[in-house]
Amino acid sequence: MTDSREPLSPHHMLDYLVELGSELLAAGCPSYRLEELLGVVASREGFSADVFALPTGLFVAIRTPTGEAPAVSMVRVNEWRVDLQRLAVLDELLNRVVDRTLTVNDARLELRRLSSAGEWSTLVKLIAGAGSSAGAAVSFGGGVGDFFIAGVGGLLLRAVLLRTQREPGLRFLENFLGGVIAALTAWFATLVWPGHSRDVLVLAVVIPLLPGMVLTTGLAEITFKNLVSGTARLVDAAVTLLSLVFGIGLALTFEQWTGVRPEAAGTLLPAPWWWQALAVVVASLSFGVSLGLPRQKLVIALGSGSVVWLSQLLLRTWPATPAAFLSALVLAVAANAFARTTKQPAQVFLLPGLLLLVPGSFGFRSFDALLRGDYTQGASQAVGMFTLAGALVMGLLVANVVVPPRKIL
Repeated sequence: MTDSREPLSPHHMLDYLVELGSELLAAGCPSYRLEELLGVVASREGFSADVFALPTGLFVAIRTPTGEAPAVSMVRVNEWRVDLQRLAVLDELLNRVVDRTLTVNDARLELRRLSSAGEWSTLVKLIAGAGSSAGAAVSFGGGVGDFFIAGVGGLLLRAVLLRTQREPGLRFLENFLGGVIAALTAWFATLVWPGHSRDVLVLAVVIPLLPGMVLTTGLAEITFKNLVSGTARLVDAAVTLLSLVFGIGLALTFEQWTGVRPEAAGTLLPAPWWWQALAVVVASLSFGVSLGLPRQKLVIALGSGSVVWLSQLLLRTWPATPAAFLSALVLAVAANAFARTTKQPAQVFLLPGLLLLVPGSFGFRSFDALLRGDYTQGASQAVGMFTLAGALVMGLLVANVVVPPRKIL
């Protein structure tokens, strides 16, 4: 162990940056933020760091002012998911090192002992899966009945996802299986209760799997010239959408084979405003659980979702693209103000609300239309998807200028 008053060796610093960076990547930190963060941390300790981050790996090179040969390391990140509580814990640990209240070596020991403080029981995760799909059904224009049907489908989907996560061989099929479950749920529900929209139900059930967040992050990384990482995320989003659509296509093939087809849905009657408010509460809390927030911080997710709902309510008559830009701007300004006030990462407030804005449904509809041979509609939906994602990214960037967060995370 190195005494805290002694200068750090390049290899000690390198090991700390690699361990910290890999943990941050695994917790969902975007590559462009991570590269900037590790560079700042190294400079505070008198080193210069060259960082190259990918969604699945991290390269770090440490150089000293004396001109010694650089120390280089690479680590592969095999597990990654958005875990906001873990991100907040890592941010707190990082701040203690920067403030000189914790040594780098002690920080490395804490990193090795780190566990997710936002872990929920299986029952709560199942309820959150139902709540996210139920709330999404109402936000997609569904009624009260769609709320409950989508909730059942989301419950089934989350049960399957929890099972596949324990089996490495099945994990790669979770998007395909999610598409099958969503399509079969919508097919059975519209057979028993005619008049419901199958599109609304399918989209609501698969909302936890839609890669809207990956798409938006990918475009943001490309904006910051992280071309390799951004392209990788966009390809990941495309493969996810393809898997979902193929799963739904398999269920539709089963429908054609049986010859049992539900009646077409009539005019959708959206839920009343007070039910929409309730759906936002349910969806926000459910997204908070899914993103790893602990019980005492779920109010943050509720506040984030409320900001999005109010902004969308005020902008409901606006065209989709400027409305998405302004909603993202308002949400990001609120997130940055939250970060300045609480000294927590802005992403803790930003991500739960952003899930209500991301354009994953457009990407799904685009791939679905292309597979059905409707290339005009597919191309139109694809353009709409990238336009909305670009509007969201620009809203986030402008917010960082209007209200700087004073924190990189």
